[in-house]
Amino acid sequence: MKISYILVIAVILIAGCVQEEAPVNEVSIPGHAEVYTFSNDIRDAIKVNATEPAEMRKMFYKGQMNVVFDGSSQQDNAYFTVVMSNIMAKVPTYLAYEGVFIKFQPYYFIGDTWYDKNGNEIEKPDFGGPVLWLKGPATGAEETSVKLENATIILQGTSYKELTLAADKLALVAMKVDRI
Repeated sequence: MKISYILVIAVILIAGCVQEEAPVNEVSIPGHAEVYTFSNDIRDAIKVNATEPAEMRKMFYKGQMNVVFDGSSQQDNAYFTVVMSNIMAKVPTYLAYEGVFIKFQPYYFIGDTWYDKNGNEIEKPDFGGPVLWLKGPATGAEETSVKLENATIILQGTSYKELTLAADKLALVAMKVDRI
């Protein structure tokens, strides 16, 4: 009987020591009235690999970002809609507090045919400015990362969850948040 009580007490003590930390999904920026909410735990998003974050951040301050993606996968298109909605909910507001207005200009392609935001067929654009290229599980993602290559930010994720982590990382980069 004593052994049963000791076992019960031991289990309770062990269970009390193994508490899971609550996710951190919000960040406040000094001087901003907004609280920015993220899809994922910010501690996980911070861990996503990002090359040249300072250079990426500068690209957002140019006032326009061309968004490009391969529109051949309905699944990835849905993912990209969520990813861009999440980015749009944070980055333009953050930049407005910094005195910068940003416009996102979307383009997509299927095969060799390019389309504008209204679905009208166009010639391949000459971007002439910063480009954010989205890659999903079915459209070329090789890893989960946010990389700067030849003046293009490549945001990629190998699953929906990984895409949202990469998008959160990009928003954190734009907001100059690298730790909490």
